[in-house]
Amino acid sequence: MPLLDQGFQFRSTWWTSRVKDATVSGWLDELPEDPGGRAYRRITRGEMLSTADGTDGWQSRALLGGYVWGTGRMGFLVGRRARTFRDTIPADLQKQLEAAVRALRTDGPAVAYSEMNRGGSAAIKHLGPAFFTKFLYIADTSRVGCEDGALIMDRFVVKALNHLFGWSEPTYGWAPTRYPEWLDIATRQAVLAAAELGRPVRRDEIEYAYFSYGKTL
Repeated sequence: MPLLDQGFQFRSTWWTSRVKDATVSGWLDELPEDPGGRAYRRITRGEMLSTADGTDGWQSRALLGGYVWGTGRMGFLVGRRARTFRDTIPADLQKQLEAAVRALRTDGPAVAYSEMNRGGSAAIKHLGPAFFTKFLYIADTSRVGCEDGALIMDRFVVKALNHLFGWSEPTYGWAPTRYPEWLDIATRQAVLAAAELGRPVRRDEIEYAYFSYGKTL
């Protein structure tokens, strides 16, 4: 399967009933219906990334896209994850996301990670690294090929890194210094994979490979 076609089933009503601002969640109803029916739709990695379209308020839509894509069919998790939108005033949420994007574009992903992490100037209630790195990845999608372009770092990626590189990070709450280390690893592995395969390899292909491996551990 092509990387950008990686996708998951979900029901848009799970999210639109909780994130009621149609300017943030209305686009979910426009995603394709899943062939399996039963009111499911499908969101792909490419569709998630396309939320960074530069239009007004794209940051909140991108954050929601990361949540929907990362949650998929696990509807029982939606209520907990939607708290990010429920417990922060929408204007404040947008302001914090915009601050994170400024940090990303001015100082790079490692600084943006620290700013979004607990205690940082762009930290958002209930939003942890597994999902705010999805947001950074979406926001930085045009730079995925750059050696310091943002990538997703979730618990399955960390499990793989623990196993392959001798890290000892917990399932949640890993050290912020690990994020730039992960970006360096992904860059090196993409170069090695490209040499072996005889074609360019995207760094997010490496992320997906580590994610997949981490799920087996």
